[in-house]
Amino acid sequence: MEFYDIAAVVHFLRKVIWMVPGFTVDAYRPQLRSLHERNEAEGPFVAHSSRQLFEARKPPG
Repeated sequence: MEFYDIAAVVHFLRKVIWMVPGFTVDAYRPQLRSLHERNEAEGPFVAHSSRQLFEARKPPG
């Protein structure tokens, strides 16, 4: 995923609550500011993640 602005990062983290439990803008303001400044200087923030799907079945019997 590429994030071109911090508003997109904030929106993503508010929707995908398991990525950063307890995320609020106020709690992460310094980190968001730093990321914003880096985006302005170097371009988009690229995030990598993996997903797994587990299928559980009850054994017969």
